[in-house]
Parts: sequence; structure tokens; C-alpha cells
Amino acid sequence: MFQNVVVVGAGAVGGFFGALLHQSGVAVTFLVRPDTQRAIAHRGLEIRSADARHGCFTIHPPLISQVSPNTAADLVLLAVKCYDLPVALEAVAPLVHKGATLLTLQNGVDNEARIRAYFSKDCVVEGVTYITSRLASPGVVEHFRRGSIAIGETSGDESDRARKIHQLFSAAHIPCHISRDIRATKWEKLCWNATFNPLSVILGHPIGLVLDSPLLSEIVRQGVSEVVAVAAAEGISLRPEIVQETLSVSDLFRDFHTSMYEDYAHGKPTEIESLVGHVIRLGTERTVATPVLRTLYALVVGLEQKRTGKA
Repeated sequence: MFQNVVVVGAGAVGGFFGALLHQSGVAVTFLVRPDTQRAIAHRGLEIRSADARHGCFTIHPPLISQVSPNTAADLVLLAVKCYDLPVALEAVAPLVHKGATLLTLQNGVDNEARIRAYFSKDCVVEGVTYITSRLASPGVVEHFRRGSIAIGETSGDESDRARKIHQLFSAAHIPCHISRDIRATKWEKLCWNATFNPLSVILGHPIGLVLDSPLLSEIVRQGVSEVVAVAAAEGISLRPEIVQETLSVSDLFRDFHTSMYEDYAHGKPTEIESLVGHVIRLGTERTVATPVLRTLYALVVGLEQKRTGKA
């Protein structure tokens, strides 16, 4: 099993899963920004979970703002936004060069290819998280529902390192399964992210509004169909029921905002380029039409430009 884990980011995803690993006795170090480091050093990393299995608890883990020669890690969890990936890879490069495995806990479907290109070697296991949580303030994570992870090798093989990661999470009581088709798993999550995330920013409302509106639900159906078509052009076959399933599973968290809304509402950049722009660009390359996704993309980009005055 992996002995030393570095979690890059202590937000809604990295903070939650890293805290559970730390609580289970794993040697976890958080690589965080200076403001987050100060907040956690002062108050600890606080998890406020609505799930009775976790409850509310605070940990006081080791914190670093940069990797040093003394930093030990055989597994690195990447839990940063997609647009922060280049900076994160530069920060953890010394650990990867010493043999650490990277596990992506990020949205999007192109991070792993970017990582392999950066390091020119296969040092990454793909991951998909299913969690409803938010960063209330630096060092304070509010967790509402779910909290599971799927992992897998791009090749579909059940590797020794994937089994070790599975063992690590399972020992920490984090639901985890090894997917033999992790690329399809990631694209199926993208079906939700590429539609509900931009709609939540545009509407400024929890996703229940989309579920209760036939007009808005149809936008989701059409948008997901476009994601499915682009995936097929990339050689990735998604389940036919994913269109309706994307809507039906969402009823469990109809009262919540999306992560993209949380970012936009707090003046942060959104992941619109990675979650929607990337699909549109692949569609253009493969001559697959994506009119609904293009509209959602343009509206969110327009809102961001309006906010920054760069329209």
C-alpha cells in the first residue's frame, strides 16, 4: 500500500478525501496556497458533513506551500481546478521524478493526456469523484451528499498501482471501485458537468429549476447527446441510457448549486474551457455538431467577460 500521500489542494474535493485519509491514519501532507496554509495552521482543516458516517471533525495535518527535498510521497492526489494543472504539475515534478504516482481527482477528460505529455512517461492513474460538497471558506469544507471515487488505468488493465489505491481508499472507508473503462466513466460524468454546470451559472439557481422545467431539461438532453456523439467520434462508447440518467440521478441533489456556480458566484474563474470548450473543440476536429454546447459555452464566457469588463 502507498505509505505517504500528498494532496494538492484542500478544497471541496481534496480537503474532504484528504481529511478522511488522514483520519484513518494515512500519512497525508497537503500542498496548498499560502492563504489556505495560514487558515488551516490556525484553525485546522474542518469538515462539516451532513452524512452521519462522517459528522463534523477537524484535523491538523502537515502543510506545505512548496515541495522540498525532504517531502516524501509515493502517491499524489491532484485535486485542483483544471486551469491550475500546469502550476500543480510544476510543483509536484520533483515527487514524480522520484517515482510518485499521480491520481487525478479532477473534472474534465484531458488532464491525464496533459500530464503524460508534461512528464513524458506514464505516471498517472485516472480518477472520477462523485461528491456534493463546497469550500465554505479556506480550511472549511461543507459536505452534503455522496463521496465515492472510481479509478482506473487508461488501458483498462487492473494494475498493481490501481489495486493499491483502491486498498488505500477502502481502508479509509471511502467507497472506491476500479473501472475497466475509466475513459467512458470520465466522459459519462462530463455529460453532467458540461450541461448542468453552465446552466447553473446562467440561471443563478440550484439545479432543481432545470429538473422542473421541460424546456431546460430538453437542453440537458440535447447537450448530453452532443457529448455522447463527440465521445463516439473519439472512439469512446457511452451507455445509451446516459442521456436520461443524467437527469434522473440529479433529483438527489436538486437543492444544490454546482461547483461552477460556486466558483462564478465567488468571483473565481470557471472550468468552462475544460468542461465545455474542450468538447466543442473536439467536435470541430471530428466534424460533430455541438450547437447546444456552443450556446451554453458562449453564455458563460459572456457572463465572465461582463464581470471582468473584458467583453
